[in-house]
Amino acid sequence: MAWNWTNPSLLDSRGGAQHMKTILIEEDRVLRLLGVILDPSTQRERFEAFANFNSIDLPDFKGWCEDLRSKLKELWPAKVIMINSQEELHSALPNADLVVLEGLQFGRTEVALAKKLKCLQQFGTVMKRIDLDACKSAGIEVLSLRRRTNIAMAEHTMMLCLTLAKKFPLITSTLSLEDMQLKGMSHIPFDTRHTASPNYSRITNIQTLFESTLGLIGFGEIAKEVAMRANSFGMRVKVYQPSALSSTESMRFNVEQMSLGEVLSQSDFVSVHVPFSENTTDLIDEHELSQMKPSAFLINTARARIINHDALVRALQKGTIAGAAFDVHYQEPIDSNEKLLSFPQFIATPHVGGATRMNGLMDAQTLLMQCDQCLHSSFPN
Repeated sequence: MAWNWTNPSLLDSRGGAQHMKTILIEEDRVLRLLGVILDPSTQRERFEAFANFNSIDLPDFKGWCEDLRSKLKELWPAKVIMINSQEELHSALPNADLVVLEGLQFGRTEVALAKKLKCLQQFGTVMKRIDLDACKSAGIEVLSLRRRTNIAMAEHTMMLCLTLAKKFPLITSTLSLEDMQLKGMSHIPFDTRHTASPNYSRITNIQTLFESTLGLIGFGEIAKEVAMRANSFGMRVKVYQPSALSSTESMRFNVEQMSLGEVLSQSDFVSVHVPFSENTTDLIDEHELSQMKPSAFLINTARARIINHDALVRALQKGTIAGAAFDVHYQEPIDSNEKLLSFPQFIATPHVGGATRMNGLMDAQTLLMQCDQCLHSSFPN
């Protein structure tokens, strides 16, 4: 049963259901939020699930939704249809005023079916699945969105690189003589009559990102954000992905494309950024880990099972790699008996790379405001 949590007077002032726009949205756990915001027939259970999900950073989710709706001239209220395939897109396109896509194709076939469509929103910045010329000829405005959550993921990836390189958990827990004694370390002062005194706890092998090599496994939107930040640190960036990068893209992000083996063997830091699927399960296994430098670090902010668990445990035991950092785990919350946690060179964070929740909410707000402006300019008052 649907829960009409809308403001009836606002519904009436907008003309009620008879003037509601039809919006097609590619099904996604993130994009479902748009239906919660826009569609009065959204299930109460879904609304409450999103309210609970966002309560970490936004206690008044309902108030936030109401405030956003009050700013929308065309999109509130709306009929939202979630689609899961190219066939479902084709079936619903003739009645669509707005389409929001992430991974589905939109070419000449789709343009021909989209009799009412005024605006097509790509949830991201990669337009390779959209025929921009066909859309332009049909008068369909195509919008993109540089997602804050992707930027946050890139920042988190760089933080993990720094945490591993600077041995952050160790250096922040060896500040006092007591700290050092607890770790079995003895303090031998430097002769400051002749030398300086930095690193008085004598932590060895602290590394610098500058002039090191970062290997990116996958080069989607998050990896591109990582590459830009790695460039700022003065890192060399190598990329593996199955399809060829254009010279324009390579130059824009200052990256070099290589085979998977080359990226693994030449990188000081290897960061995983591929979608999780049957094809990418155990993409990094015993063989791949053996190709990495013994001094190299492995970072995973994508999905845990892209890296074979037991192979990673063995690599850390044998010192095949210097360390690893995961924001994603084989069980969440992570099992307290997880073997990986026993290694001091393994860093774990609780799947927080995209934080805060406001990143996702502001992505949704930006998307809806720009779509609303597009539709408002298309429909005369």
